[in-house]
Order: sequence, then C-alpha cells, then structure tokens
Amino acid sequence: MADAGSASLDSVLDALRHALGELVDETCARIHGQLKSYAHIDAEALGSAVERNLRTALAALRESRVPDPGELSDAAQTARERYIAEIPVEEIVRGFRISFALIHERFVDLAVSRGLSAEVSVTGVRILWGVADSFTTRIITEYHDLEIDSAFQDAQRRVATIRSLLAGEIPRDASLHSLEPSTAYAAIRCDVPSGTNAEQMRRHLQESGSRPGARAHVVTDGASCFGVVTQRPDDPGAAVGLGPFGTLAELPVSDRTAKDALHLAHRLQRRGVQSVEDLGWRLAAASRPDVWAHYADVFLTPVTSAGAFGEEILLAVRTWLETGQSIPRAAETLVVHPNTIRYRLRRYEELTGADVSDPEDLLGARYALELGHPDDPTW
Repeated sequence: MADAGSASLDSVLDALRHALGELVDETCARIHGQLKSYAHIDAEALGSAVERNLRTALAALRESRVPDPGELSDAAQTARERYIAEIPVEEIVRGFRISFALIHERFVDLAVSRGLSAEVSVTGVRILWGVADSFTTRIITEYHDLEIDSAFQDAQRRVATIRSLLAGEIPRDASLHSLEPSTAYAAIRCDVPSGTNAEQMRRHLQESGSRPGARAHVVTDGASCFGVVTQRPDDPGAAVGLGPFGTLAELPVSDRTAKDALHLAHRLQRRGVQSVEDLGWRLAAASRPDVWAHYADVFLTPVTSAGAFGEEILLAVRTWLETGQSIPRAAETLVVHPNTIRYRLRRYEELTGADVSDPEDLLGARYALELGHPDDPTW
C-alpha cells in the first residue's frame, strides 16, 4: 500500500494477527451455524482451513498485492478436502465468503478505531475483495478439475469392469455393479462414426438396451462403444453388433458374436442393430475364414479374373439371385434381354464349374457373391 499511513496499517495487521484465534473460532461457529452441509466437518479441520484463509488475507494486505488464483495452493487444498467430504462447491464458496466477510468486518472496525486513513482503508478493502475473488476462482477451478478427474477415473473403472465381464471374469459381488445374475444379457459392439458424439451414442444404447429393473451397461473407449444390454437396443444411426442373450458366464461367446456381427455389418454396409437373426447364415460363414476363402476361390475368383466382362457376369448372377432366380425379372431389372441373362449364367457355370440348378452350388455362389473374398477388404 501507499507509504502514507503505513505505520497505522502495521498496527491494524498486528491486531488482526493477534486476534487470529478469536477470528477462527467465530468463523467456525458462523459456518457451522449457517451451513448444514458442514455439520460433519470437525472443528479442528475447519479451523485449520479458516486459519489458512486468514493468513493469506493478512499476507495480501501486508504485501499490498492480490494473489493470482494459481498461487493460492491453500484454496486448492481446501477444495480437495471439501470435495473428499462430498460438500458441494456452492457450499464451499459460501463457507469461504463467510470467512472473508468476518475478516473484512474486523479490518474495517480496526481501521476506524485506529484512525487509518481513508485511502489506505479503501485500498485494504479492495485487496480483501480481490483476495476473495481469487480464492473463489481457485476453489471452483480446483473442484471442477477434481470432478473431471473423478469422472475420468470412474469411466476407466467402468471400461475395465465391462472388459473383464466380456472376457468371462464375473465380479464376485455382481450386485455392486448393478448386475443381476438371473437376468439374460447380450454383448454389443459399435464403432462410433466420425463426427458423432460418442457419449450420446453410449447413452442411447444404454437407455434403449435396458428393461425396467434390468439395466444395460455400455461404455465408450475412444471411438467404440461396447457393453451388455438386457434387450435389443434401438438403431443409434450406426452399425451395432449384437450377440445372443444368455447368462453372465456366456458373455464371452456373446461378445465374439457381437464382434463378428459388427465386422460383417460394416462389410455389407448395413446399419442398425445386427444380430444372428438379422445376418443369418452370413454370420456363420464369416466366422470361418477358411470356409469363406474356399467358396470365394471356387465361385468368385475365376470370374473376377475375367476383368470387366467378369463383373457383368457377376452382376447378372447376383441380380438373378436377388429376384428369386427369375430370368425375366433379372432382365427387367438390368434392362437387358432375357437371353443375355441366360448367356451370362451359362458363362458363370463355365468359368467356375458350378451348376446353378444344384442347391449346394447355388448356396456357394450366394455365399461368395454376397460376402466377397475375405482377403478383399474393399468388397
């Protein structure tokens, strides 16, 4: 502060320092009397925090400088202590304001009784309010950081729990994780599309995948959502792999199916929830890459090797299959003469050695044409 009146200021600060114990007791009494949330904070712990506040205020007055919020480690410590005690940040700020209001009152009383100049008194009051603002800012910032850190750690714990669950490691006390051993659960897997809010998608899958009294548990990890549901969730606007429902012990099998379903859904460019019921034989086919590759080598590769004409043949065969093996309907769809379809079917049989009238060869052709070759990710 200004040199003028500094001797009187020193006497005021000395008086404040000597009254420290009294101020601490009075502040604790006010806080306990006005804030019910502080009822379980013992007097010693509260008194220690209040004393830190008072000493910080005295130091600011003596140095004639308002500390930056980042310097106020005492405020951070108070925020951590109260956070652990589960006191809302609004109540912490109220408690702090009570503390500083008492310091302010005592400073003004001493300034008047000791004849401190108006200029020095006003400067002191401004410094005290500045300290209060800095303290409040640091407390709120620290508390917010603690909440974020706690939420992150909680999310990581939930991710680890769900990963363990899907791997077959059932928690000893399933009730601690809101799991019902008697409830049927199914694993789900979903890749969050770019530009989509992962948390919104997680919530959508968890809420729509829950039944009354049987909650789903879905987590996010990077760009993926996964977890367990108690009913088929609604379409989240992206492909979702859903495994079969069963006991908690059967979740590893359900998860493998969910992963295969999601992979196949991406390959077939399907969106929405995809399960065994939706994918049928395709899911069984995709789960055996060796069988898949065999069918592709027999019913697909010889034709793709024929270049552009091979693509025309495959299009004709695929359309014929999609139209119920009707040559007229396939021709109408492709806007070609029926004889063109017949010719291309015959060429397909010549290139592959297949007989499209044989049900087994027909199954192989459908298998290969729909799934493509497992070594071709662009199919």
